[in-house]
Amino acid sequence: MKLTTTLENLSFFAYHGLYDFEKERGANFFVDIEILEEVPEDRRFKQLEEVINYEEIFNIIKEEMEIRRDFIEDLCRTILQRIHLHLAEKDISVSVKITKPNPGGAFGGGAAAVKLVS
Repeated sequence: MKLTTTLENLSFFAYHGLYDFEKERGANFFVDIEILEEVPEDRRFKQLEEVINYEEIFNIIKEEMEIRRDFIEDLCRTILQRIHLHLAEKDISVSVKITKPNPGGAFGGGAAAVKLVS
């Protein structure tokens, strides 16, 4: 059986982007994480150490969002790798999606998003 732990619409103000205006002004970003864990069907959880602690996952994301990057693809990859490293003892797959609303440049609105799954 698969247990899904999800963090959705986490909002961060950060300075990711290739263009000077992105580095200077910054922008809002939204992060969605989905962690699928294989667990026995009869599993009962009794302690925090037995489940995925989403506060720890949030802190990983927050730390990475504070490091400026030119490409959100690199940010996505780093978050994905750190989650796998943090949960190395678990049988998991991870999805990381980063959305940049109103990315500027040629966009008149909308959003740009990158999603990695492993």
